[in-house]
Amino acid sequence: MVIRTRNALDWTRKFAPLVEPLTRLPCRAALLDGEIAVADKKGHTDFGALQEALSEGSGGFGYYIFDLLHLDGEDLRSLPLIERKEKLKSLLEGIRPPLVYSSHLEGDGQRIFSNACDLKLEGIISKRKNDPYRSGRTQSWLKIKCGMEQEFVIIGWRPSDKKGRPFSSLLLAVHEDGKLRYAGRVGTGYTGERLDRLAHQFKKHARRDPPLEDMPREIVRHARFVDPVLVAEISFRGWTKDGLVRQASFKGLRADKPARQVVRENPMPKAQAVSSSKLENNEVAGVRITHPDRVVFPDQGVTKHDLVGYYAKVAKLILPHLAERPLALVRCPDGSGKECFFQKHASEGWPEELRRVRIKEKSGSDEYMYIEDISGVVAAVQMGVLELHIWGSRVDAVEKPDRMVFDLDPDEDLPFGKVKQAAQELRERLRQHDLESFPMATGGKGIHVVVPLAPKHSWDEHRAFAEALARLMEEDNPDLYVANMSKKKRRGRIFVDYLRNQRGSTAICPYSTRARKGAFIATPFSWRSLATLKNAHPYSVSDAAKLVRAGDPWKGYGSLKQSLPKF
Repeated sequence: MVIRTRNALDWTRKFAPLVEPLTRLPCRAALLDGEIAVADKKGHTDFGALQEALSEGSGGFGYYIFDLLHLDGEDLRSLPLIERKEKLKSLLEGIRPPLVYSSHLEGDGQRIFSNACDLKLEGIISKRKNDPYRSGRTQSWLKIKCGMEQEFVIIGWRPSDKKGRPFSSLLLAVHEDGKLRYAGRVGTGYTGERLDRLAHQFKKHARRDPPLEDMPREIVRHARFVDPVLVAEISFRGWTKDGLVRQASFKGLRADKPARQVVRENPMPKAQAVSSSKLENNEVAGVRITHPDRVVFPDQGVTKHDLVGYYAKVAKLILPHLAERPLALVRCPDGSGKECFFQKHASEGWPEELRRVRIKEKSGSDEYMYIEDISGVVAAVQMGVLELHIWGSRVDAVEKPDRMVFDLDPDEDLPFGKVKQAAQELRERLRQHDLESFPMATGGKGIHVVVPLAPKHSWDEHRAFAEALARLMEEDNPDLYVANMSKKKRRGRIFVDYLRNQRGSTAICPYSTRARKGAFIATPFSWRSLATLKNAHPYSVSDAAKLVRAGDPWKGYGSLKQSLPKF
């Protein structure tokens, strides 16, 4: 008889009052999934009360059981959830608290969620009733909270000027890009006993200096610090623009979660969360998605279903740039970080939503792929595509390019500010030829400057103009620019890559994901907003809603019919 946390810690002793009731279940062996909580008379659970019960050994636990994975040697995980729950209900029939069968409701998720919030509950769990059991966080179940709540790392505290109070507030942090980042303070939610217990922990883990860099001086001046090993559960009203918590309240310490796993959570909007639970037969835009819970960006936990959802949201933004253009695709069948490869020709077995067009090559011809609508994008994701690269011409006029791209690719040691300056300089040089351009953060380390054109010139003219401009920039400032793709010559400089403007070459499509850690996307910006960028990967898949709200930053792009100057 063992009770384990979700991180596989053995907490049987901590939950000793539950052991005897569990041993009385009418079975030889069972593997149960549920949540242990302490509830008040109205049924409201309280994380702080649970922590106090654990520290005091006072009990009062309830084990709310919602799934049955094994029963008397039979593995039930492949069964649909609704069948597993039927077996669980039979197993628990006649059983009384502290063991509780967690029942469920079927119907309008939005209405159920609203009622839960009206009753002052924490939120709801939305599950797909026909799905098998899969361990870990998946799209088979979603936690939809009425308020905001997550874990933070405690990095210090502020002394109190009130007698008998050991501190006035806790200093919080989360992990970002492998480092701790200061996330604000919390000064409410403590009882006298909690204050004393925390003060004892602070003495145990005390240190002289902050455990992170770039902490505000005014905070450091009045703070005491601890090693970043304590994890606190915090409820709060939201985040400030600077990434600090607003109106935070302490709920308790989390002894079951390592501090290194604490990151800022990006909650799914409520409407999106409810609608996500309604995916029928894993079909989107007429395309069936197999293995929707397969993780394609492991460091961010982004699944295939998440990626399809992202493209569905930004469809109106990406399709004007993507549709009707020959493609080259970066496929990563096992997800980002695994083996990926470039594919530009159509092959047998590809879905019909990825259209085909025959294009002449140096010797003979071959079939290329293109996309007409969102179903083609979904089909690409289904085939393991993580990057969409587009030609500079359309399928109905392959020999007449209408899109020029300059890729400003900096040496890794060069500050990003230099790249932004280069983009502005390139913009002015293009304006001298009466050409307007548009900037895009590539999702990597560089910037693309894109010039829309009328399809009136040849590929030779297209490349010649781009090359001439790139070499002119190198000639005028050889210490900063290079028009040669040699890695050695690129050191300390920016490669003005004009080679994407020759026939058959491609460039990353605006709003496409990048097949690298971070689930970043290639993001268009206005020239004004480009100045605010800190790097070339400001947005990721999780920011779809922000991009949709912001609208199209390239206003007027599609209506420009510019022509290259005559030499």
